[in-house]
Amino acid sequence: MRKTYAYNSIIIGVLLAVVVLASTENTVLAVLTLLGVSILGFVIIRALENAMYKGADKAAEAIKRKIDERNNNK
Repeated sequence: MRKTYAYNSIIIGVLLAVVVLASTENTVLAVLTLLGVSILGFVIIRALENAMYKGADKAAEAIKRKIDERNNNK
């Protein structure tokens, strides 16, 4: 299993919720900020990680294929 950094969005959500709570003194808005940033951040970070892994896998396959073609031509 690959390492993911998506769980860091929960920490970012908590920090932003504290900032919202301190500036507006509205608990409901702080909770909505916590949930929104945490969930949306997790989904975005996970999607980016998956795209990067797929790109790296395709690049590795292309490099391997070129090396194999070069070795077969010799």
